[in-house]
Amino acid sequence: MKKNVGLTLVLSLTVALAATGGIHLAQGQAGGGTLPGESMGGAALVFRKPSNPASSRSGGGRLPGGTKAKKVAVSQDRIIAKANAARSAATPRYSEAEQEYKLATRQDPTDARGHEGLGNVYLDQGKYADAVTAYRQAIKVKPGHLPAYQPMGYALVRLNRYPEAIETLTQALTYDPNNPEIHNNLSFMYVHAGRFQEAVEASNKAITLLGQTGQAYSQGLQNKKEVLSHAYKNLGNAYDGLKQYNEAADALRRATEIEPMNVSAHFNLGLALQNGRRYSEAVQSYKTVIKLRPELAVAHFNLGLTCVAINDKAGAREEVTTLQKLHPAMASELQKLIKK
Repeated sequence: MKKNVGLTLVLSLTVALAATGGIHLAQGQAGGGTLPGESMGGAALVFRKPSNPASSRSGGGRLPGGTKAKKVAVSQDRIIAKANAARSAATPRYSEAEQEYKLATRQDPTDARGHEGLGNVYLDQGKYADAVTAYRQAIKVKPGHLPAYQPMGYALVRLNRYPEAIETLTQALTYDPNNPEIHNNLSFMYVHAGRFQEAVEASNKAITLLGQTGQAYSQGLQNKKEVLSHAYKNLGNAYDGLKQYNEAADALRRATEIEPMNVSAHFNLGLALQNGRRYSEAVQSYKTVIKLRPELAVAHFNLGLTCVAINDKAGAREEVTTLQKLHPAMASELQKLIKK
């Protein structure tokens, strides 16, 4: 009996995700974006809005030569500074910034800063393909130009070009091997590429680095905790892909301990427990999600499905009643399952 119900749970969850257009639960990364439609309800790619390129020559390439070359270098710095100011204005002047960064790339094609700045302007506007082209050129002229790698990886993810994104961050590790955010983001990408064992290894590397002190991680405590929570969520999703549901639940429960108010961590935990047929525990996870986000229809739906799995039809009917206000289509679907 429970085996058949378990199969219905998985299939019905797919229906629920389709009905809502995916789950949008990734909690806000500091200074960055979130990715919608995550199958596990909030697997996290840590992304921070790129800073402007350095406005002095110490941050870019060097022009050889004498006085004339030095004058060009000073002019280049002024162009970069002007472009930075346009991008950072209270109301960004993206067209002006784009033109100035382009001027910088023409004046000195070997200065990675112009290409980097151009990529930032495109990324800000959601022009991801153009951003990739610009960042790729920055890396071409200066292979170790770290500010270009993570934004380029993010743009590639937004374009669903996961193999290229993985290649980009793997290259970044050549120059910054102890950066836990890069390892975390690689884990996210490996999960989406179906490379689950590699995702487990990348998440565990991030977690190890985040447990260290000193140069291994220079961000503040709050950011460190946030990234650590994301790393455990990605680890849980990787184990879920390997169908190692107990390991997935252990990792996701750790994420909830780090960030007890993080809705997506509790939701992920509920899914892992549900997939592992640990229904009573899944009920408690979904109830926690609902306590934090009472209006989240898919949490009510999954709670209802889990109640069906343990033959708690009264509990399932309560969720139908709630869903009739929040999401009638889910309410109808759940009602059908109760009657089976």
